[in-house]
Amino acid sequence: MKRILPLILLALSLHGHAQCPAVEGLLTDGEEVRYELFFNWKFIWIKAGDATLTTRRTTYAGDPAYESTLLASTNPRADLIFRLRDTIRTVVTPEIVPLYFVKRCDEGKEMIYDRAWFDYGDGVCTARQVKVYGDGRVRETTHDDSRCIYDMVSLLLYSRSFDTDSLTVGDRMQYPMVTGVKVEEQQLVYLGKEEVETLSGESCRCQVFSLVQKRRNKRGHLVDSEVVRFYATDDERHLPIQLDLILKFGAAKAKIVM
Repeated sequence: MKRILPLILLALSLHGHAQCPAVEGLLTDGEEVRYELFFNWKFIWIKAGDATLTTRRTTYAGDPAYESTLLASTNPRADLIFRLRDTIRTVVTPEIVPLYFVKRCDEGKEMIYDRAWFDYGDGVCTARQVKVYGDGRVRETTHDDSRCIYDMVSLLLYSRSFDTDSLTVGDRMQYPMVTGVKVEEQQLVYLGKEEVETLSGESCRCQVFSLVQKRRNKRGHLVDSEVVRFYATDDERHLPIQLDLILKFGAAKAKIVM
């Protein structure tokens, strides 16, 4: 059985958020990472658009915080295959404890507008989610967990703190994550280290993780389904330089512009 490793957990404390691991000094005000998007279309990779991931210092409920925003859009050529206009934003404490999350996405023919608020008290994390459907319906749900509940961007930020020298290939780390109307168990699987070629042709050594969730196959069996595979530089910054995405129509890549 694969062991699940506590990464930076028990030795660290976080005021008012004891169920969340504290990560100090990782976020950088003004960090901006630009990516080019590529779609796999009939075995050919085509330039599909652009994306940026920015981090800014801000305040939330009067307290210091950081806001990270992921913007992605396809170009007119790629729109014919799969139209994508995404704005995904998370607000976290300086220690990367989730506070607020919003996702506004126009993907294909589907419109998505999800929000989540995270509250902490008595050792419990409460995630309140509001989802607005394309027909105007609104659904609100609340979920409590003794663990820290993440969203997709805050989990990506938190993963940059991992000490992979303490990990073995195949190690799995499980986290609850908001997904619109539910909180689902997601797993980060450590896949080891790999040389990745950047758009400029340079080789960059990266640590590789896969985000997977359990889904039922045609036979009704629960199986691992990969959502995204990401490559972070094997240095102190752990900068995400490539994302391999699983979309409804097939595969996509986001590669850093350096």
